[in-house]
Amino acid sequence: MSIWQRSIVGTLIFLALAQVLGIHDGLNRWLTDTHWRWHAKVKPIQFPNDILVVAIDDKSVQKLGRLKYWSRARYAQLIERLHQAKSVGIDIVFSEPDEIDKEGDRKLSEAIKKHGKVALPFFEWRVGEERPFSAEIQKQVNALLNRMPKSPNVPTNLPLTKPLMLQPPISEFVSSASGLGLADVNADPDGVYRTPVLLKVTNDGHFLPHFAVVIACIAQGISLSDALRSAPDVIDLNGRAVRLYNGALPLQPIARRGGSVAQFVADAIGQPVPTVSFFDALSMSPDKFAGKIVLVGETATGTTDIRPNPIDNSLRGVEFLAEILANLLYLPPVKPLPLGLQWLLIAFAVLVPIWLYTVFPSKKANSGILLFSVLVIASLEACFWLRIIPSWSPVLLGFLCATTLMWLQRFLQEEAEKRRIRETFSLYVPPQVADEVAQNPDMAHLDGKRLRVAVLFSDIRGFTTYSEQNPPELVVKQMREYLTEMTVAVHEHQGVLDKFIGDAVMALYGPFLPEDSNTNISALAIASAIEMLERLDKLNERWSQQGLPTFRIGIGIHVGDAMVGNIGSELRVQYTALGDTVNLASRLQSMTKDLKAVIVVSEEVVQDAMSELNDLVEFIDRGTINVRGREQPVRVYEVKRKIPSEVTTHVRSDESLKAQKR
Repeated sequence: MSIWQRSIVGTLIFLALAQVLGIHDGLNRWLTDTHWRWHAKVKPIQFPNDILVVAIDDKSVQKLGRLKYWSRARYAQLIERLHQAKSVGIDIVFSEPDEIDKEGDRKLSEAIKKHGKVALPFFEWRVGEERPFSAEIQKQVNALLNRMPKSPNVPTNLPLTKPLMLQPPISEFVSSASGLGLADVNADPDGVYRTPVLLKVTNDGHFLPHFAVVIACIAQGISLSDALRSAPDVIDLNGRAVRLYNGALPLQPIARRGGSVAQFVADAIGQPVPTVSFFDALSMSPDKFAGKIVLVGETATGTTDIRPNPIDNSLRGVEFLAEILANLLYLPPVKPLPLGLQWLLIAFAVLVPIWLYTVFPSKKANSGILLFSVLVIASLEACFWLRIIPSWSPVLLGFLCATTLMWLQRFLQEEAEKRRIRETFSLYVPPQVADEVAQNPDMAHLDGKRLRVAVLFSDIRGFTTYSEQNPPELVVKQMREYLTEMTVAVHEHQGVLDKFIGDAVMALYGPFLPEDSNTNISALAIASAIEMLERLDKLNERWSQQGLPTFRIGIGIHVGDAMVGNIGSELRVQYTALGDTVNLASRLQSMTKDLKAVIVVSEEVVQDAMSELNDLVEFIDRGTINVRGREQPVRVYEVKRKIPSEVTTHVRSDESLKAQKR
């Protein structure tokens, strides 16, 4: 399996695990909340003034007593004050008769009927709760369902509920209310309310609208049947089509606590819900409520009706109801990114990093990843600011996982390649050069490149006779010592030990030098040749003392263009050089016997090295010679040392100075 295939499989497994473990949902919620909070800071939206909460707050409780001791006639008194409101929603479930005032239910029912625009809530018992049931409750449920629109076919894209789980208000209120809506709101697993379900359906086809939907329909002067006429997942509020997603509405959170609490919150984000105290509302002019949607609910300290949103974790239920209404009637719609586009974005985020690391070298791929990450984040941000909420987590985690897996595999692959290159080139060059080539393989021109190089050949004179006259063990021992010293002499002058050809040594100067280097490669080759002779002198002196045979060598050097790189068959390659330059250097080495010279170089080498070594070596013109395979004769020179010990020292120090400047 290739690295890109492993990366795709690994990313898919990681994304699946993240889904199973709930990581996607948690990260999506956190990122969306963070964006909405930022949106509330940089682009605050005024809470609609048409929505007003009449709060049963601490002041009302202090003045009128605890809520459970109130007569429902008090709500009737408030409703009389609200006769100019275009819609009223009392966010309290009156599921049992008034035990404080026997006339309370009648008075409230008459006030509701007289007003004509009052909505009341009902709730749904949760599965597993002990739900009391009786014939009277069955009658109430039937009366409730009779007021709900019914679909001939049960929609499959809405949450399903059982009628027996419903708890309506008492019969008087069911008949007198202008509308009835489900008060339940669903929280996410972290307890925050973000996407309330606004429409459910019973298993016999009755629609169950949320309380906010009923209030909105009354405010717009339309029936629920008309609002749901176009499609069961679209609420049409007089031309404002509100799309539901599986019955739920994604909200833009803008609400925070209103009333007297708002002034004590420093650096708060979001907009306080317009609020008046229930106690104050009883004495306010009806004109204050004209044309408003009035919501009545409990906000007092100690209430259990708390519905935190991403902005305010102490938001009360009636205030959250106001936020739902603001999204239904006034705010631009918020919608999730369509599933097809979401999958496309995920695939895009996963496959592009894999493609970059597959096609391009790591450095270019890293740059591409940086640019692509900006594109991915910009795409997600653009979706959000267009009020299209993406599923952030699989896109970002898919991108990070694919990038990490590809980068890690490429890193391990390149490290293995560096080790291979280091091991390979340590046979040719000094360890520090091998390390440099491993870090920058391009400088080795592995695929072959035309380069200007100096080529050195050396050969032991009379080696065949020497091999015949001495035991193989001695030949191997002396050759090992000799070749070791020759290798050091090559490496000391930035040379590449190309190969040993029997007793011959082939070295290159220039392949691993920077392209902008001004290094005199001909001078390096000559200095290396002289050091070979110096090291051979020391070996011969030691061998003579041991009574062993001594060596004499001949060296030929030429400079010019050659093809340098990994050259060979499909089964085996070797880093070497090919071309006329190599052939001529080999011929010059062969001519050392005929010319009775130790070092023979071409005219091109002399022209290059003259300025560098003229004071240290002597170039003796040996005339022109004909070389087999060449039409033109070649002028050759013999190189002799003037001050042997200073030649290599001068070249080394000079090259060190150049290296420091580089």
